[in-house]
Amino acid sequence: MSFFTVRPAGTDKDPFRVRLTAVSMLSLKLKSGDVCEIRNGEESNGKRKLAIAWEGLGPGMKDTIVQTSKLLQEAYGFKLGDKITILRSSRPIDEAGLVTVRKLDAPLNDKEMRFWSKNIAPSIPPAGDYMVTSQRIRPSSGVEFVVKDVGLHDAIIARVTPTTSFRVVTDDDLGSVVNIELKPACLGGIETQIQELQAIINRILRPTVRQVWSTYEPVQGVLLYGSKGTGKTALIETLSESGWPSIISWRPGMQFRSSNEPCLVIVPPEYVLAKTGAPGASTVIFELESLFKRIVGSPTLVITEARHPNDVDERLRTEGKFAVEIELPIPSAPQRKDILFNLRGPGNYPPDEQLQELSERTHGYVGADLRRLLRVTLELVSDKPPLYGEEVGEVPTPVIESADLDAALQRVRPSALQEIFLETPNVRWTDIGGQHEIKRQLQNAIERPLKFADRMQKLRLKPKKGVLLYGPPGCSKTLLVRALATEAGLNFLAVKGAELISMYVGESERATREVFRKARAASPSIIFFDEIDAIASRGRSGGDLNVLTTLLNEMDGFEELRNVFVVAATNKPQQIDPALMRPGRFDNVVYIGPPDLEARKEILRKQLGGGLYQSETGLESDVDDFGKWTEGFSGAEVVAICQAAGDVAFDEDRETIRLEDIRTAVANTPKSITPGMLEEFETWNAARMAR
Repeated sequence: MSFFTVRPAGTDKDPFRVRLTAVSMLSLKLKSGDVCEIRNGEESNGKRKLAIAWEGLGPGMKDTIVQTSKLLQEAYGFKLGDKITILRSSRPIDEAGLVTVRKLDAPLNDKEMRFWSKNIAPSIPPAGDYMVTSQRIRPSSGVEFVVKDVGLHDAIIARVTPTTSFRVVTDDDLGSVVNIELKPACLGGIETQIQELQAIINRILRPTVRQVWSTYEPVQGVLLYGSKGTGKTALIETLSESGWPSIISWRPGMQFRSSNEPCLVIVPPEYVLAKTGAPGASTVIFELESLFKRIVGSPTLVITEARHPNDVDERLRTEGKFAVEIELPIPSAPQRKDILFNLRGPGNYPPDEQLQELSERTHGYVGADLRRLLRVTLELVSDKPPLYGEEVGEVPTPVIESADLDAALQRVRPSALQEIFLETPNVRWTDIGGQHEIKRQLQNAIERPLKFADRMQKLRLKPKKGVLLYGPPGCSKTLLVRALATEAGLNFLAVKGAELISMYVGESERATREVFRKARAASPSIIFFDEIDAIASRGRSGGDLNVLTTLLNEMDGFEELRNVFVVAATNKPQQIDPALMRPGRFDNVVYIGPPDLEARKEILRKQLGGGLYQSETGLESDVDDFGKWTEGFSGAEVVAICQAAGDVAFDEDRETIRLEDIRTAVANTPKSITPGMLEEFETWNAARMAR
């Protein structure tokens, strides 16, 4: 390693040049105009000491000396006669960031500060020249500024460009510490996530922490992920309003310059997505990787968002990039209450009691849903006509009634159930005739873990994960599940097994996983697999077997099903793969057979009541005969008989149904349930119990 003795430059022109002999330049593999790095053993807070190598001519030049300007000597902390080392630099001199300057001598008053903040830029060196920390600038006679910072975290020299920006500060400004504090005015339910993000920011802003962690690549990239409407964008917007001196919305092709100033870089989500084979995708990822390399050690935070971490290109989910992934989950009831109170603001409208009620009734709702729910509620109340006796000019505070909340909840459904949510289950136990013992079994399986969790824990009872309903078609299996969801206040996801089967490889498994993901997000919830034999039949192979394996993994895999209940229905239980019948999967197997006499009579009363049926003896007297006539019919067929009787009355231009209409409808309605079918169900159940 060669040492050079510092000697004065013959001219102050081009103060950023260091002049060496041609022999020295050749030995260092430098040519005039190359960037070189100076090392003299002095501390520089990790900042590179860069200069422009130049061939020196004239008397006094020797291979062992280097001529430097006084400006460089002062900036880099060496003096005439010192021994320094000069190396070729692998990186060019970067463009200046936000350059900070301070007036020497007398401080500026407010008027002068405003003037120079606008007019300091025209007084700087022309574009293409260089600027170094401690350099003095004389924009006019009698006024002198000193450069305090060139806006780079790893160098004290920078190249001036037409886009270089300046700020004029006072001594007080230089001593101040930037304080960035998250204060989410309208974000509730994410206190833990805010605290984690605040801790990352605090570590980035403390110079001592940055120095300690510089060897280990401190966290400077954060990925926010969560379902639609959980507040990812709102949190980033709040973060951007928290006092960052510099905020950049990143885009491909942008020339980012790291700075000593705290900087927030927001990367739009479309640039971080995994787009295998998409044009330009690799280039964008490469640019983002370069961005993270440039900000190491600087007070810079890069943040982005996605629905799920797996949506992000895996090259960005590593240490030194988006190293921390913060989930914004579907809020729980206490979190929903917090969100609603934040959305309401300082007033007391809607009142606390109604917000409490809403928080308990909005399973699966995210922040955006709750905001929309409040808006719809207020719209419903505002659209009511004025009460009798109110003057037109009066504007009383509208009263929110329970009916308004019910109507708003019907209009606003949770985002977590979009794309797969089929309909709102609005069926009650009273809408289903008979089946009282089956209703009790279903209530015990589903409602107990929700309402009596403490008692179950004391008895060491584990919640049942799955219920399999089997029996002939038309016997209210689907109605029972919908009524169960309604009565228990659960979100309801209904999927037909055949709809999950896809001709594309892996698509059926993905759809199955997505059903469970959304059910977890919207818990407590019920997943109802109708015709489950379509995806869980014994003896399947290939893609169908993969779907069954995915279903089994979701039910008893590593990720626990918490407050997610799986109910399946089938008309062909003998085709169900035995793997689904093991403990921990479909623990409850319930037979839903044809309705008995009392159940059929109850169905007939519901269908023909309210004055629809008229006879000399009355409905209650005739319903006994109807019940006997419909022996062997399914519940759906009994309803169809009543509909057919109504058609007869309609054709005869009557508004009521008669006894003969029922008789005719029974005679014309075939039975779909055969004795052989019922015998098959009994045989299968006996074999199951004998295992």
